Amino acid sequence: LLYPMQGGDGTFTYFSGSVVVDKRNTAGFGDSAMVAVYTLHKNDSVPEAQALSYSNNDTLFHFYKHNPVLDIGSNSFRDPQVFWYAKDQRWIMVVTHPHLHKVSFYASPDLKQWEHLSDFGPMGAAASDWEVPDLFALDGKWVLTIGQGPNRMQYFTGHFDGRSFVSDPQPEALWADYGPDFYAARSWRNADDTASTRVTWMGWLGNWNYARDVPSRWGKGFESIPRDLSLQPFPEGLRLVQQPVPELKVLRRDSIVLPRRKVNGQMPLTLFGTNSYELEVDIDLQTAKGTGLQVLLGEGRSFVVGYDVQQKQLYVDRTNCTDTAFSAHFPVRMSAPLHTRQLQLHIFVDAASVEVFAQQGKIVLSATTFPSETQTGVALFAEGGTALVTHFIAWKLEK
Repeated sequence: LLYPMQGGDGTFTYFSGSVVVDKRNTAGFGDSAMVAVYTLHKNDSVPEAQALSYSNNDTLFHFYKHNPVLDIGSNSFRDPQVFWYAKDQRWIMVVTHPHLHKVSFYASPDLKQWEHLSDFGPMGAAASDWEVPDLFALDGKWVLTIGQGPNRMQYFTGHFDGRSFVSDPQPEALWADYGPDFYAARSWRNADDTASTRVTWMGWLGNWNYARDVPSRWGKGFESIPRDLSLQPFPEGLRLVQQPVPELKVLRRDSIVLPRRKVNGQMPLTLFGTNSYELEVDIDLQTAKGTGLQVLLGEGRSFVVGYDVQQKQLYVDRTNCTDTAFSAHFPVRMSAPLHTRQLQLHIFVDAASVEVFAQQGKIVLSATTFPSETQTGVALFAEGGTALVTHFIAWKLEK
């Protein structure tokens, strides 16, 4: 809980940021105080600036009386991500200039006084605002991620020396998630513990094109399942690979294993009668022109996870899954490039979301959707020929 709530007197709003544990008490708020670093967005004036709140009980965050701690007089300067850089024994902040398609790096010994180090960008995709950046070490490289509104997450691999980030050559933009709903991803890691190399993140399952209009009373989006990150080499270069954290396996309950089977047309399956489950499905394309699964199936509607052989694309299609009267932007089909004859799918279905991890996490597509409670069916399908399902296992997930 941030205090005062929403600026107390209404003069500012809390925008995105990050939280660190100050194990060395560099800021003077107490040993292992939690310090939130975020954008202070003025409601009645131009600037966006960076500010602090701190907590000594992990519950109530107090507004630092000398805020803001970093103000450059800009109306487009937000979303700080802060981490401890052990080599130089200081804090690093990466923060965006959204309209300029640029990020800046700052350093501080105490989270209060910040020195400008360098800038990065524009580079890659720059068609819309850059927001919610992150920077982390991963598998001998550094990865810089940048949200590009309204919902895409671009990433760069490269080198960070404590002052500046230099990107590897990238002829095209690289995307963390190809679905319509994955944004503002934030990593967590023991950045000051050299014995830990695990990097995990979660993203906001939402999209600013319709987040304020979705037909839910419980929120305007929600967090994805947590994902472990790695960098892996492919013929086209290093790529970010995401895997659901193994801790999710404790949610598995009843399992259903299906034998190898050929599919031609639609093949309904009898699973759990609920929309909280996990699937692992491998499909040999054989002669099919298209193949995949329908989930959230019922009432003449479904959410499709499919592969188009001719286009060489993996896609999710929610154009006929939900009553979309609330937004013309919602009924979309989104796709990712994929050239394969052996499709590997790992799918998490929840009451209002579908997250698809393909080819061992090389390609991910995430989407929200708002089906009827009776849309609990699942079906395999193959179009224009026959596909062979070589592996199929489903688990019901404990809510």
